[in-house]
Order: sequence, then structure tokens, then C-alpha cells
Amino acid sequence: MRYKVSETSSMREMPARRDSHPESHLVGRKTSRLVVGIALLSTVVIFLVATVGVLVTLHLNSETQRAPIKERYMKSICLSEECVLSASRIIQSLDRDVDPCHDFYQFACGGWIRQNPVPESQSSWDQFRALRGELLLQIRELLEEGGSPEDIKPIQQARMLYRTCMDTERLEALSVQPMLEVMEKLDIPADGTQVHQDPINWVRLLARTHRSLGLNVLFGFWVSQDVRNTSRNLMVVDQIQPGISEKYLLDPERFAPELKEYRLYIRDMVHVYRRHLNAGDGNTDDEEDVLADKFSDDILDFSTKLAKIMTTAEERRDARRLLHELPVTELQRLSDVPEPGPIPPMNWTEFLETVMEDTNVTLNYSTDIVVVMDSAYFQKLAALLSTTEPAILDRYIWWNIFSTLAPLTLQEFRDLAFRFSQRVFGLTQKMARWQGCTGNVNANFGMAVSYLYVQKHFNNESRSKALDMVGDIQNAFTQIVGELDWMDAATKELTLDKAHAMRPFIGFPGWLLNPGQLEHHYEQANVVEGQLFETYLRLSDATMKKTLEDLRRSPDRDRWVTPATAINAFYSPVLNSVTFPAGILQPPFYGLGLESLNYGAIGAIMGHELTHGFDDQGRRYDKYGNLKQWWTEATLVEYERRMQCIVEQYGRYEVPQIGENFTVNGINTVGENIADNGGLREAMRAYRKFRARNVDAEQQLPGLSAYTPEQLFFLGFAHMWCGNSTRGALRSRVVEGVHSPNRFRVIGTLSNSVDFAEAWSCPKNSPMNPEHKCVLW
Repeated sequence: MRYKVSETSSMREMPARRDSHPESHLVGRKTSRLVVGIALLSTVVIFLVATVGVLVTLHLNSETQRAPIKERYMKSICLSEECVLSASRIIQSLDRDVDPCHDFYQFACGGWIRQNPVPESQSSWDQFRALRGELLLQIRELLEEGGSPEDIKPIQQARMLYRTCMDTERLEALSVQPMLEVMEKLDIPADGTQVHQDPINWVRLLARTHRSLGLNVLFGFWVSQDVRNTSRNLMVVDQIQPGISEKYLLDPERFAPELKEYRLYIRDMVHVYRRHLNAGDGNTDDEEDVLADKFSDDILDFSTKLAKIMTTAEERRDARRLLHELPVTELQRLSDVPEPGPIPPMNWTEFLETVMEDTNVTLNYSTDIVVVMDSAYFQKLAALLSTTEPAILDRYIWWNIFSTLAPLTLQEFRDLAFRFSQRVFGLTQKMARWQGCTGNVNANFGMAVSYLYVQKHFNNESRSKALDMVGDIQNAFTQIVGELDWMDAATKELTLDKAHAMRPFIGFPGWLLNPGQLEHHYEQANVVEGQLFETYLRLSDATMKKTLEDLRRSPDRDRWVTPATAINAFYSPVLNSVTFPAGILQPPFYGLGLESLNYGAIGAIMGHELTHGFDDQGRRYDKYGNLKQWWTEATLVEYERRMQCIVEQYGRYEVPQIGENFTVNGINTVGENIADNGGLREAMRAYRKFRARNVDAEQQLPGLSAYTPEQLFFLGFAHMWCGNSTRGALRSRVVEGVHSPNRFRVIGTLSNSVDFAEAWSCPKNSPMNPEHKCVLW
């Protein structure tokens, strides 16, 4: 489990699937420091300084109402490159026609929104995605460099994978043949659209599919750290999404457009495949239409039945209610039914033995246990399968395998995926091939790419300064906890222990540049030049083998949860660590010239991740990462009451752009909303501590001298979330996402802040300063 400050990629460009492959990876992107020539910088500075008088004159009356002249900071103007660029970004982002006390998001971001429409190849666009776009450009340059024979092997492999991914002519020449070879190895019919006489051994097929492709079907299986005893790894099984969001499937009238397009996607994928598979077989178009229609109806119908037996995301927020440790014999009882149907019942021993083939793991069923994340789902799944026709199950499994592999072959399949994204998420242009391939390499060789990236683009001074800022945030949090009147002494002491034990990982792993370490990290990786499909199979096999063999290894508590080339930040509850990779340690989040902006942006992100350790889910883990109850009942009652305030607050935010009666899901987003609110409060306190240590350290921004440091702090925070989305992308986010839409991340958080209301002199009961505020941390 990883909590992230933002979504790591743009909206899905294919029907939703949580398993991925090199063709579908879209990973974080990064920007370089903008190098401005001395002459150009001087020109920009002179222009901005010259406009100060005009800007101040135009807005003096309105600004003096909020910040009296005697309280202004009439200090020198900061003319460093960082300050000039920050001032330029903020000035262009503002919409000064809007009262900041009425709608601060529009005030801070209105200009940005007007000037930054969603790119044609994207469904959402904001500061994170813009930075990821620039990161992809930098990675592309690193991958397209010629290199030399002396380059270490992982670097050579990363560049080889990029070249192979770009060779679309080779993919077209191979056509569907590589996919047919995989199906033969898995022992499934090449044409899974037909009804075959001999049913598939579905248990063994699911196990072999997971082992060779890393693909989960019907349920998820993996090896991960035991959340109740983080000193060991265990096998875990859980429910998974049936191809497209279960929320869409369970409300077919409301989401009729999405389901119509998904059905059409399935239908036409089958059409294209059968045309290549059965060229010249004599079938008429009408016969093909009937077959494809029947197949798509079967897949959609069975997917809906799976959706109906799933536990909702709202119910799953409390892991303790779901998590059960069972020996395999007990797990088998969950899958046994009184009256089995025509499909053989689930055989967990066969599944586990098949999954562990070709690994160093020999299972001991008297001692090895499986963590079942949702026992009710497996009981309902067994009952569903007992009444399902074998042909339907065969088709569903075949479709999952086929739809995963097909985009690795012909452009026709990728075109159908784009059409789905075009109609559902509003994309109007395909992503350039180099972008997908760069993301692919970053996903599979992220540490190798990081090795190149940090040496060329990362200033190590940023690392030490960021570490100091994290320390400030941690100190601010401990002070806030010390002042809480709703938390008893016993829980408060344990909360402070956990906060002090939280470990920050900054920039990139310390081992990354050590000789021999990168080669060891990728010792099992194998890239076959010119063979993208074969490379995918080999990389999947190596990854799965390593993951499965972790069952007999002790967890690495110092592991990084992400490469350095990520525009995001993370909290891991089982590691009790916060990670801020090199990718996010740059403008517009960091290195902004003034500390008021830095604390408002990256400082709030740091606070966000720290606070995840104490949100509705993270609070359940102790300082060692173990899931246990360490809160007193009296304190929990008060915690739940304050949390419910946040649930109800965000649940009232309407999103009319996507249809009638759509509101933010206050329950599913509560963890992120708690983190946003707590993170901002901690960042402001940390900034004030910085100011106390550095009297008169803050200068003014050119063109923005009317704003106090505290006001700039909040502008730095809001500016992070300036963004645009297509209707389809926003609809998907509201329905499925754990993050509130960007607008409400700003509005909701700032309206709960007394510091914000004071800084902007917002009248009581104005929209941004309601009398009743939700405050937890």
C-alpha cells in the first residue's frame, strides 16, 4: 500500500485494468531546471520590475483592504532566476477579477486554467502532468544518447528496450503470431471466442497466467509484507476489478455511455483478431457480427455478476474488518460449495503449486499461511462459479489474457484502445509513440533511468535542503499533537513515537551510484533486441519470480517504493517512511526562490505524506508498520467525530460538469482530504518556525510586492493544484478516485484554515471562511 500526493498517471487510455505491461505503462515525468541566458533573464527581470508600479497601482485599493500598508513587507525585490520565474508563473496564474475570499481556487488558478487547456493527447492536465511531460523529454534524451560499450549493462538494456519499443514495423511484421505462441504455452485455444468441447483447466490456467504474465484474473494473488508482523512476507489473495470499474457495471443507466463504449471495444477487438486469425475461412460479415456481439455480451454480463459480489471501496477502508490469516485448508473451505456445478471448484493447492513452479519456494501447508483480504468475496465467487457455464468462464479468462497481450502486437488493437479513450475520456489525439516507449522503459528500468537522470539533472544540494524541510514538518506535527485537547496522554505518546520513527527518503536511493549495485538490482532482467513481445514475457517472468521468492526472504525495510524519476511523493504504512523522489524536488513544487512558496508547495506535500501515517487508514499501523489497535477507545471516538466532519464537508461538493447529482465521495477521499488539511497546517507552522530562525530573510517577488509572505505561502499551495480535465476524466475521478478533484483540494483545505482566513482578511462566513471548520490534525 502506498499513499500518493497525486495520481501517478493520466487517466486510463484503455479499459481499466490494474495489471499492466510495457505497452500500457505511463509513469511519472520530470522537468529540468530552466536555464535562462543572462541576457534573456535580465530582459525578463527588467520587464517584471518595470511592471511592479503598474500592478500595484491597479490593485492598491483592493489589496490594502486585506493587508494594511503598515503591515506590508517593504523589502528588497528578489531578482534571482528562481524568484523571477516564480513571479512569472504566479502572475500568469492569477485571476484578479475574483475575490480570493469568495473562490480562492479561481483567484489563484483562473489564469492558468485559461492558458492551459487539456492537451489533445491527455484527458487531464495540471502541474504534475506538465512536469511529467517534461520529464519524459529528458528521459527520451538520455535513452536516445548513443552510449558506449563501456556503459553498465542495465543502461544498455534500458536503451535497447527503448529502441525495440520504437520499432513498430517489426511489431506489424510479426502480427498476432507471438500472441498465439503464448496461448499455446498456456494451453488455451487460440480462438477463445468459440465454444470448445473440452473446458479449460481454469485453476491451472489462472496460476500459469499469473506466473508468466503477472496477470490476475478473477482474484488477485501476490507476496508482500505481512501488515500484522512486518518482519516477514506472506501470500495474499484479494478481489480485483473486473476489467472496467465495478461502479459503472452496478449502475448501467447512469453509466450507459461508458458501458456502451466498453462493449464496442470488446466487440471490435474480437473482429480484428478473428480477421487476422481466420483470414479466408469463408465466414460472412453477418456471422462474424453475431459471434462478436454474443462474445461481448457474455463478457459484460459476467463482469457485472463479478461486480455484484465485490465488497465496496467504502467498506474496505478498514483493513481489520477484511484481513484474515488462513492456512490453505481453511482457504479451501471458503471456495467449497455444497453442490458444485459443471465448473470444477477452486483447488487452492493446485493453484499455489503451479504459481510457485520454477522458483526456489517449496510450500509447507502445515506452516505457510495465506492472508485473505476479503473472505466474503471468495465465498461469493465460489457460489457464482458453481452456477456459471464453463464456456462463459473460458471466454472471460481468455478475454483477459487476449486484451492484455493484443496491444503489444498490431496497431489496429492500439487504435481501438485509443478510440475507447477518445470517446470515454475525451482524448482527441494519440500519444506519440516515443512518449509511451519512454514511460515503458521508466516503468521497467526505473532505477537505471534514475542512475542517468540524477547525475545529469539533480542538484544534490536540493536533497539536503529537502531533508531539513522534512525535519521542520515533523517538528511542526509533534507540536500540533502536543496541543491537542481531544487526544489522551497514552495515545498522544504513541502518536509522537510513530512520528519520530518515520523515516524520510529523499532524492534517490543511496546505493544507486555505488559500483555494481545497479547491475545486481537488474541481474535477472533480459531484453531481446527487436523483440518487444518476447522482452515483455522475459521481464514479466523475472519480476514474478523475484516477487514470489520474496516469500522466503525477510523484507527490506530500507527499500525505495519508487524510482527517482517520479513526479510524486509517497507514504508507506508498513515501512513508516515518506519518500520524495528527485523528480518532484523542482519547480513548481520546490526551488521557488522564496521559502514562503517552498513551504506552501513542497512543504505542504511533505506534510501531506506525513499525515497519511495518521489518516483513517494509516493511523491503524504502529511505528513499526504493524496493523494493530494502539488507540484508546475514548480518543478514537473523538477522532471519528472529527473525521466525519471532513467526510460530510467534501461529500457536499457538487460536480455539475459531469452530470446531475454527482458529488465528491466523502468516504473514499477522506484519507487524502485528511492528509491535505493536516499537511497544510503543518507546513504553515514549519514556515513560521523558519521565519523565526531567519528574521528578515524573506524578500518580495517582482510584480507581487502587494502580497505578504503568508499570502504567498497560500498561493504556492493553491498553484500546485491548478488544472483542467475533460468531462470524462473528471467523471472517472469522481466515481473511482481517492483524491478529490483539484478544485476541492484547494477550496476544502483552505476553508478549514484559520491561518488562511487571517492572511487574506476574509470576513467571517464568507465562502472561504465558514464559521464551522473541520480540523483533525
